[in-house]
Amino acid sequence: MKYYQAETHCHTSEVSPCSRIPAQYLARGYADAGYRYMIVTDHYHPIVLEKPDLHGKSWAERIDYFWSGYEAAKSAMEGTDLVVLPAMEVALNIQEESGLGDDFLVYGVTKEFLKDEPYLYRLGYEAFYKRMHENGFLVFQAHPYRYGRHPVEPVCYDGIEMVNTHPRHFSRNALAVEFAARHDLLVIGGSDAHGEEDIGRGGVMLPDGIASAQDFVQYYKENGSPELIVTFGA
Repeated sequence: MKYYQAETHCHTSEVSPCSRIPAQYLARGYADAGYRYMIVTDHYHPIVLEKPDLHGKSWAERIDYFWSGYEAAKSAMEGTDLVVLPAMEVALNIQEESGLGDDFLVYGVTKEFLKDEPYLYRLGYEAFYKRMHENGFLVFQAHPYRYGRHPVEPVCYDGIEMVNTHPRHFSRNALAVEFAARHDLLVIGGSDAHGEEDIGRGGVMLPDGIASAQDFVQYYKENGSPELIVTFGA
């Protein structure tokens, strides 16, 4: 069976304010780098969903906006071999002063679910994971050692992002490797791309035939953690 490069963690400038690259250029960059899959994980955070531009908008309209980065990337890649899938990076336990929280990558989520379940970032860790688990989604704590933070209790997720290859953050991946091994967790890797220079630095290897976010979740559930893509220095 042949395996292909898959990006599991990237952000579009249409939605994530920290990203500097529009969805179409992000997707084109991954296609040019030879990737078969790109999973868009824009930030599900109050700075996105409660920003002043969205005041007066319904929650459904806010989710339409949140989903727009993924939709733009998918539309740009129609007729190509790059499969673009949706996901999200949710912040929990957000600190008022810094705006930082513990980030979780969620795979399998749908626009319809997000419209029916508002303000997920207001939930506690266990309540959040229970809601995700009940709906069949897969949850990984993203870059658990970045900013001097540490993983939350493993009962609150399925696994951790063991290798985050973002070049401008010190994610302390070696500590994540040790933690994942100690707790026998599922693992994932991603570039955490926010700009052109971040494209293709990480990810996982997946077989052909994954056509939906639900297929991605099912692959993990049936096969466990895939081979990770690791760039030098990560």
